[in-house]
Amino acid sequence: MPGLISGLELVEAMISSGEKAVADFFHISGGEWFDEAPEYFLSTYVARSAGNHANTFALLEVPVDITRREAGASRRGRAASHERRNGRFDVVLYWANGNPRAAVEIKSPIWSATGQQIHPDIDRLCSALLANSDSTFQFGAFFFYASVGKPKRKHDNATQRMRDLLARIEEKAIERAAVRGAEAILIPGSVHRGKEDEDGAWSIASLVITRAGGKRSFLTK
Repeated sequence: MPGLISGLELVEAMISSGEKAVADFFHISGGEWFDEAPEYFLSTYVARSAGNHANTFALLEVPVDITRREAGASRRGRAASHERRNGRFDVVLYWANGNPRAAVEIKSPIWSATGQQIHPDIDRLCSALLANSDSTFQFGAFFFYASVGKPKRKHDNATQRMRDLLARIEEKAIERAAVRGAEAILIPGSVHRGKEDEDGAWSIASLVITRAGGKRSFLTK
């Protein structure tokens, strides 16, 4: 399909748009950290980024059950509690023909790599993606803003603490996705410091969920 953007390029563009959301919020709020922004603020920038590309569209707050049916990812029987069939995906990306391409869950802010913050969304994305290998879903994305505050010790480095947090989040996601029979890949953005390193650091990143064996093909533009 002419002009089709790859999954990796799409996620990278979403990350760039997320970083713009942080910059815009800083401007309109008079210098507040993005930790103070409502999660929906980030969702709108993610959807706008996807919709800016040819042959890709996006909608916000789409019912999970409808999305899965449209993608051919419904299953008979009682739904597991983690599937949240009566809930909504934060953002859904679509192919040019109108079929769902990816479900996106957004979390902002994240301050620690706890299972409570990470596992529910990973479980929901895995369930949708793995329900049917012939569904139109290409991948799922757990998109997030993470930050670390001012180091408690004088010689601590906020930038390194941010990288360490991203590594722990990635480890948690890989373990959880593997339990569900899927793979998780961290697509990181840059690590940004406050005005001074001791003020803390933040980053926009995405955990991409693929079917088992799909990691290599996703990373190939």
